[in-house]
Amino acid sequence: MREPNPFQQDGTWWNDRLGKLTGSRMAAAMNFLKSGKESSERENLRYEVVAERITNTFADKYMTSDMQWGVEQEAAAKEAFETLTGLMVKDVGFIDHPSIDHCGVSPDGFVSDGCLIEVKCPKTKTHMKYVANQAIPPEYKPQMLLQSACTGKDVWFVSYDPRMGEGKDLFIKKYVPTPEELAEVEAAAEKFLAECNALFEFFNDESNYFDKGSF
Repeated sequence: MREPNPFQQDGTWWNDRLGKLTGSRMAAAMNFLKSGKESSERENLRYEVVAERITNTFADKYMTSDMQWGVEQEAAAKEAFETLTGLMVKDVGFIDHPSIDHCGVSPDGFVSDGCLIEVKCPKTKTHMKYVANQAIPPEYKPQMLLQSACTGKDVWFVSYDPRMGEGKDLFIKKYVPTPEELAEVEAAAEKFLAECNALFEFFNDESNYFDKGSF
């Protein structure tokens, strides 16, 4: 039985991610309304990132039962992927972007064919939707794009649900981003982080906390 990834969820991994734009945050960083205004999700993320930098403390994250299921099943999903494809998965920790500061990703592993792997262990009905659509869910593309931008590698998307039974428990698609997609996600990351940096400077300016002329 494969063991859980020893390079993630430990203290070093959390510290490496602190105050940064990560793969799991990329979709929120690119979330704009049809009007062109940023979503509340994007705004809240900006404050969350800056708060982590200022306090050196991670934002509280509520772990739902579905999220816990995904964490517990990840190792089994990798093992099932290896068995089916004949490819091997090497666990990995946090990887910084080569040129964008405060930006990085935590792929679920390096695959022996030179790709990355991103594992999702969703509810059964969600796994079935992925199979029915025969496509990588669009909500995960920003995460996978940033992973590719940070590493230069294509990404295997893997949905795993052992409750479906052997032969139906895996849905696998390779994502090969275009140069245009990679340029777009990097530009979005740089824009978001520039806003975070400006907000960080604002909150570090003590004159913004009181009106000197009032006393």
